[in-house]
Parts: sequence; structure tokens; C-alpha cells
Amino acid sequence: MTFNRAYALDAATGLIKRAPGQAALTSDGYVGTQHDQQAATASDMVLVLNVESIVTNGATGETYKFYIIGSNVADRSDGEVLGVVFLGKASQLTGSQETRDTVAGDRVVVPFRTEKNRTRYRYVDVYLDVAGTAPSIAFNANLSKEIC
Repeated sequence: MTFNRAYALDAATGLIKRAPGQAALTSDGYVGTQHDQQAATASDMVLVLNVESIVTNGATGETYKFYIIGSNVADRSDGEVLGVVFLGKASQLTGSQETRDTVAGDRVVVPFRTEKNRTRYRYVDVYLDVAGTAPSIAFNANLSKEIC
């Protein structure tokens, strides 16, 4: 598949949230290492997520919610949602504008800013929340800035 946008790829700690070709995830949890901006800074960024494989046809229809979390405390105790994307069985994605099921090969780009309600955040995390009978998703993901 060809994509018409390019994104900077940086190997700094926490920017590559998940490398290609890893085992599928089947449960809730933080994805990858926490990104530390070194200061509470307002940055315009994107989460680039490439779906490698996904289960959406279980008895209840699987869903996958990716939350971009900003915080100023490394333990995430003051976490704030900066962005979110819903993937999976379209009919189960309440509140989403999705009209088709997510499939392998899909690329999702979620723009976000590390500032919300005049609060700037130092740390950036991605949290995956799965639901359904047999959720399983393999993907690669990184934080970046759009360059083209």
C-alpha cells in the first residue's frame, strides 16, 4: 500500500511505540516506552499507527481504543487524554464515525498537541483498551511530526 504523507522517524526513547512484526496484543495496557520531552512543552505531533493484523469478527465484535495520554508525572497519575482513535468492528464503535471494519493494511494518523486546557505535558504515552470476545491486534506505531 502506498501512502501520500511522510513522517519524520526518530529512534529517541518513546517515539517508536511499537516496532513492526511483533506479536499481537490481546489485552489492555500501555504501548511501548513513555516519551519524555524533557520539559512540559506544547508540541504538535501525530500518532502513526499501521495495522498489521486485527480480529473484528468475534461473537461480540472486537474493538480497540488507542488513547494518547499526556502527563507531567512519570507515573501517569495526572494523565490527560490528548487524542483517541477507535478501531475494530464498526457496528460496535459507539460514538465513532467509522462506517467499515478496520482491516490489516489500514494506516491511522491521529494529530494531537501536548497541551490541553492551557496545561502543557512533559510525558506522552499510548494506552490500548480492547473489548470483545477474542481481541487480537498486531500493529506498529510511532509518534512523529508531519513533514510533507
